[in-house]
Order: sequence, then C-alpha cells, then structure tokens
Amino acid sequence: MDAYHKILVRIFEEAGGKEAVDIDLTELTKKEGYFPSRDEICEMLKSESWVTESRPNVVRLTHWGVAEARKAGSVRPDAARALERESRKLLAETRDFAVIIEEFIADPVEERRKVLNKKFSEIQHIYDGLRDM
Repeated sequence: MDAYHKILVRIFEEAGGKEAVDIDLTELTKKEGYFPSRDEICEMLKSESWVTESRPNVVRLTHWGVAEARKAGSVRPDAARALERESRKLLAETRDFAVIIEEFIADPVEERRKVLNKKFSEIQHIYDGLRDM
C-alpha cells in the first residue's frame, strides 16, 4: 500500500468512516511519519477527490474517499495472499492424496505405492513451504 492510501485509510479510521468529520492532516501525518510529505499527500488526495479541505490542512472524506479507503483497507498483504494460495494448494493435493490412498487400498500393487510415495513427497514439500512462511 502506498503512502497516499495509508494516510487515506488512517483518515477513514479517525473519521469513523463518516464524511462530515474534520481531520487535522498535520497531526495525522506527524503520527504516521509522513509530515515532510504532508502537502504532497494532501494535494494528491484532493486531486483524486478522496478528500476536501475545509481549512488549511484540515480535511474531510468524500464518498469517493470512503469507497477507496474501504477498498484499500480490505487488501491483504502479499504474505497473507501467498499463505492462502499455498494452503489451498495443500488442500487440493491432500484431496488427491486421499483418492490415491483409496485406489491403493483397493489394489495394493507396487505401481500404486510408488504413486502414493510421490504424492506424499509433494504434500511434504508444500507443507515445508507453508511452515517457512
């Protein structure tokens, strides 16, 4: 998430998601560590029509700002998405593994045992990757 969206989300949080609440951008950018870029951030947020400036460095959310803040706030970090993706992959592989086990039970031959071992190794590899995340 870029600095503009971080500040927009913080404005949204400070305003309680409401449009009619004045937020002191100076104080907010000081708290968030973006004070040197306050004017640039304010201009960007205004140019996108996400906020309006009621007084110098005092902003209010617009309905577009509320929508954008909700959208930006709902985005999960890349690590969480990767963890979910790998977990889903593990789930799919374990379902395949269950089918392979059932086939092995029905006909316990060497060829099916090799397939079983291979699938187990794949699952172990995916699990090790998840554990390291």
